[in-house]
Amino acid sequence: MNPAAPLSALEHRWLAELVRRHESRHGRLEDAVELAEARRAPPDLETRICRRAERLGTREGWRDAILRWHGRARLILALACVLALVLGAGTAAAVLGDGSRPVNVVWALGGLLGVHLFSLLLWLLGTLVAGRGRTRGGSALGTVWLRLVSVFDRSPAAAELPLALGGLLARGRLASWGLGAVSHLLWFLALVGAAAGLLGLLAVRRYGFVWETTILPGDAFVALTTLLGVVPGYLGFPVPDAAHVIASGDAVMVDEAGRRAWSGWLLGCVLVYGVLPRLLLVLVCVQGWRYGLSRLQLDLALPDYIRLKPRLLPDSERIGISDPAPARMPRPGRHGHAAAQTGAVVMVALELGADLPWPPVGCEGLAADGGRLDSRDQRRAAIARFGATPPARLLIAIDPRLTPDRGSLGLVAELADHAGETRVWALPVPDGGSGRLSLWQDGLSGLELDEGALMADQDQVRAWLGATL
Repeated sequence: MNPAAPLSALEHRWLAELVRRHESRHGRLEDAVELAEARRAPPDLETRICRRAERLGTREGWRDAILRWHGRARLILALACVLALVLGAGTAAAVLGDGSRPVNVVWALGGLLGVHLFSLLLWLLGTLVAGRGRTRGGSALGTVWLRLVSVFDRSPAAAELPLALGGLLARGRLASWGLGAVSHLLWFLALVGAAAGLLGLLAVRRYGFVWETTILPGDAFVALTTLLGVVPGYLGFPVPDAAHVIASGDAVMVDEAGRRAWSGWLLGCVLVYGVLPRLLLVLVCVQGWRYGLSRLQLDLALPDYIRLKPRLLPDSERIGISDPAPARMPRPGRHGHAAAQTGAVVMVALELGADLPWPPVGCEGLAADGGRLDSRDQRRAAIARFGATPPARLLIAIDPRLTPDRGSLGLVAELADHAGETRVWALPVPDGGSGRLSLWQDGLSGLELDEGALMADQDQVRAWLGATL
């Protein structure tokens, strides 16, 4: 399975529900890096939940499990469709026989449509009385298909997939529409196979038709045949007249016109009362599935998602680029030279990830804490404060995992413009990687800061702040 294959909107939410269920039962996963990635997404809670879940799902193997599940689902559905066609044709052959015995038209029609009509009645009753999200009723074939998909993957990563999917689809009757579509599709193909088998056998074999009764009058069969033949007759299928029906009750119909009339009536009934209703229901269920899918959202009122909200949508957010690129970046050094000897030593944090502590351990008492600069108001307040009392030395701490953009580089330049000396400290990250230090180095070189303005070693930082080594 290609791990880079994109997920659909349903799969994104399915993965989020899978992560939620796992964390609800086993506790929160370690997600420092995934949380930082999620917070780069647009400031929408569901979007960020899905982004975090995709990163965690990739790490834990759930993303690949979902893609494998969909692959198996398509394969098993394709095999089931072929099997439905074969079974439908086999039913037609069993009902008509080999031509050596006459065909009882009542039994033949019941054999071709009886189970179908009973299943259709169950589905209609289940749809009317079942609560929202219920998947039972006449969707038995869809339910069997869903269980077969889960049977063929016993890996730990796939154990929670059906429950997570069921929980996601429980709202909006999506499960009923989806399983109904599968069930009706299989019935439709079975009836198409039956109609095709019926047509093929009637074309190559000679059958005699008869109806039999002990207690019912012949007029009852005339009325039944006429009633069932109304719609097929409108569509051009032949319908036996009263004389042919009465004659078939006395002896096997051997008249050529009578044979064709019974054959057309039987085939027309299968198409009109079997194939067409199932086709219409497939289209209705597919439309209901698509409509429900377009409105599908995570239930953000669940406690697990509520607990995630402060971490994914903190009160202070990093702002994006809202202005066009300037012709040239600001050049620091216009206002801060007077503070080189008299000002204070200050350190500030710029867009740090939630897993990076502030102030950093080991720098206590070496500089005044200028705070975190994440929101627009925090940045403006810091610039105004430094404009009034420029610091002699300014240390700007950054998260080296983030890519520098015009906004962050412009803020560094503006802050450095009000300080005697400025250094940028790439804080150590939990995974120990170097992040995007080379990009930061290139960006800072464009600001014409002093050589060596970017530091990554804490001892070097302490020495620059004035600590005794």
